[in-house]
Amino acid sequence: MTKIWDFHGGVHPVQNKDQSNQLPINTMPLPKQLVLPLNQHIGSQAKAIVAPGEYVLKGQLIASAQGFISANIHAPSSGFIDAIEARTLPHQSALSGECIIINTDGKDQWTQLHPISNHEALSKQDLLHVIQAAGITGMGGAGFPSVVKLQPKVKIHTLVINAAECEPYITSDDRLMREYALQIIQGIRISQMLLDQPRCLIGIEDNKPEAIVALNEALSSLAHNTASIEVCVIPTKYPSGGEKQLLEILTGQQVPHGGIPADIGLVCQNVGTVKAIYDAVVLGQPLISRITTVTGKAAKNAGNFKVLIGTQVCDLLDFAQVDLSQTSRLVMGGPMMGFTIEDTHIPLIKSSNCLLAAADLELAPVADHHSCIRCGLCEVACPAQLLPQQLFWFAKAHEFEKAQDHNLSDCIECGACAWVCPSQIPLVQYYRFAKGKLKDLANEAHIAELSRVRFENREQRLIDEKLAKEEKRKNRATAAAAAQAAKRAANPDAQDPIAEALARVNAKKQEQQQGPKKDIDAAPKTHEQIYKELKTAAAITRTKLNKTNKALANALAKDLELAQALQATADELTTKAADAQANLQAYETKLGLDPEKEKALLTEVAKANALVRKLEKALATSTDPQEVEAQLVSARVNQTTCASALAKHQANLPSTPLPEQE
Repeated sequence: MTKIWDFHGGVHPVQNKDQSNQLPINTMPLPKQLVLPLNQHIGSQAKAIVAPGEYVLKGQLIASAQGFISANIHAPSSGFIDAIEARTLPHQSALSGECIIINTDGKDQWTQLHPISNHEALSKQDLLHVIQAAGITGMGGAGFPSVVKLQPKVKIHTLVINAAECEPYITSDDRLMREYALQIIQGIRISQMLLDQPRCLIGIEDNKPEAIVALNEALSSLAHNTASIEVCVIPTKYPSGGEKQLLEILTGQQVPHGGIPADIGLVCQNVGTVKAIYDAVVLGQPLISRITTVTGKAAKNAGNFKVLIGTQVCDLLDFAQVDLSQTSRLVMGGPMMGFTIEDTHIPLIKSSNCLLAAADLELAPVADHHSCIRCGLCEVACPAQLLPQQLFWFAKAHEFEKAQDHNLSDCIECGACAWVCPSQIPLVQYYRFAKGKLKDLANEAHIAELSRVRFENREQRLIDEKLAKEEKRKNRATAAAAAQAAKRAANPDAQDPIAEALARVNAKKQEQQQGPKKDIDAAPKTHEQIYKELKTAAAITRTKLNKTNKALANALAKDLELAQALQATADELTTKAADAQANLQAYETKLGLDPEKEKALLTEVAKANALVRKLEKALATSTDPQEVEAQLVSARVNQTTCASALAKHQANLPSTPLPEQE
């Protein structure tokens, strides 16, 4: 007989299992509509392979697994695909997710099944393919794909079957073992085949005597090949059904922090999971139904029901005759690890084992919690040997990395700490919040790392491309030089074209530096040319002076030496600008010109041109074109007059130079 160990912590809440375990499993009638979330398991979401309007048969594959850690989804009954849309998911977050909606036709017509009469003749890979194709996931926990556990990378010496069902109120596994004990044992035998025949320990609490008897009788009836299977009765203590806690109870071994049971040669499967493995291999049926407990004082017809996956909560509550008006809280799951639901149209999924319709005072009311009094009871109760009080402070202060350093990931969210807390602090909610934030931070860090890798790859690619181009350029230059050398060797008297080009460039530079040759016989400049040159020179000098003054203003606050140099340049340009303006004014005086009059004429011409353009635009959209056209005629006359006056003024420049300018 296997030695029974103990684990740290744990509590003993009132069981309340008699409300639902007295009657045999009852099959629920076919609902009118089924809602099947594409993500009912840990890992990647399945991908829908059907379309709205398509007719499907019971057991037909409607969503395929995506990746190694994923699971197929099958139609629980025959009918038409109504839609593929977002619906509220059965999760404490109450978030929405993509679901396949099936309107059942009432025929419940099966697709073609492929049962295996002699599964012992199949290879491991064939058996694994059958289990994977059936979409089997963990039926009592987070929904981990079962086929992954059945092909570990290390040698497994012990297979543990979790039949503890430690949480109060829930009795679905209890009734399953009473009524399907033989099928459970055969499912265990299939699992042992896939794991190279390890010993098997079935851990069951001592508050299930009928189930214990049923399992032992099934072992006796199959005594010829069940010698390695043992029913281990353990004391009733919550949460003995936790995977790590049950393994410690039955083997005395603890799963290392951050590790999995396979690291120490153990594999754990739920009792409902091995029953589903039997159905898939021996009967050829995929996982499309499960046993779900409906209990609580508000349930008139409390018991265990065989329901199709995707059945909406409201349909099951109606069949169990639950009076929602008497329900203080409706909980999916048990009172310790379950969560309150408000929307009764959410579906039951592969891991939905209980609906608790609690009447007034049956469960502790949700109330405002008080300050922590540091009593330490949470640490005593924690089965994972954590420091719940410290984790609570870290989560409350948003110090998530410190919480992770204190092994927050080892928390199984059993609720034992919150159950013993005299301040009624919802500790598990704080831990879930912190875990979600840590997951977000990990995703952000992963995305940042991918971005960094992409950036570094891009930079390296650009460097490689630049080096490749440089190498090509060098190769072309080397080839050109070699070709030129060969050409010169073949014709040594030929002039080097590169030398000729350089000579031409140097000659042109020297010519530009020396300036154009003066033409002695060139005609003298006219007065008009001289006036324009003086005017241009004055404008250029003013522009240089303005730029220098701006640079000087910027340099005064940064570079004193530069400011002194710029000041000297500004003084010099100021003198030159004054001289240039004086020369221009003197020349204008000699010519008898009036610069102010020229500016006024230029302004008048600009105004006249603008008015003409404005009236031309107005004429195209005006409701009274005759009046606008009359104004336009007058504006054009004024435009012509102003232009003539300016031309006449500018024509006063003499066409011959003044005597003193010759």
